[in-house]
Amino acid sequence: MRPVVIALVLGALAVASPAQEMLEQQRRDDARKHYRAGEEYMLSEAFEPAAREFKSATALDPGFVLAYYSLGQARMALKQYPGAVEAYTACRDLFLREASVDRRARAENDRRRRDEIAEMEESLVRLRSGQIKGTTQGQQIALEQRISVMKDQQYRGEHGTHQVPAEVSLGLGSAHFRLGKLTEAEQNYRSAIRVDGKMGAAHNNLAVIYMMSGRFDEAEREIQAAEKAGFTVSSQFKQDLKQRMTAKKP
Repeated sequence: MRPVVIALVLGALAVASPAQEMLEQQRRDDARKHYRAGEEYMLSEAFEPAAREFKSATALDPGFVLAYYSLGQARMALKQYPGAVEAYTACRDLFLREASVDRRARAENDRRRRDEIAEMEESLVRLRSGQIKGTTQGQQIALEQRISVMKDQQYRGEHGTHQVPAEVSLGLGSAHFRLGKLTEAEQNYRSAIRVDGKMGAAHNNLAVIYMMSGRFDEAEREIQAAEKAGFTVSSQFKQDLKQRMTAKKP
């Protein structure tokens, strides 16, 4: 269990007026309200209204990284795979674009990340303590993934490195896989592993692609990597791979 942001600059020395800054802050605050509503819907597995709320958040605040990521998750749950690709791609591009922002914008991004992480961690505590009823382990994992994405972004921002979090690449790869775009899926799973070599789900999914394309030895190595990372690989998948390897032998 991510939309391209375009900045319009009116002159190199243009400075936002206090009124403009207040308006932008109001839009960001409204975006956060929509995001929080989307989170509540996600926790109750009401994915359609969750997607609408996340979409509203991104419309109000085109730089809201986590809203794009969460929109991708909601659309995956709804099996809206082209929309999931769009959302995850927007999320990825925002991470890449952050390297070029000025110091003031970077400081604002850092502040927003801290606030978002604090909110999500509060939700996770409520979920684990049973204050949020009717939730599943999958929902908890999805929330933990969103926290991981933001903490990864925060760490890299503080240390001057800008890299797409493994969870974003994993989500984008899975959306491409569902659309039958195996080349794009493979590229994104590889990107996830480059960032986090212990991401068992990425190793597992890459193994599936390798098996489907007849690269059985590579598939076997990825299964071993997934299990070493603590990921539970389907016994049926391993059996299918073994049968294909046997059938291929002369």
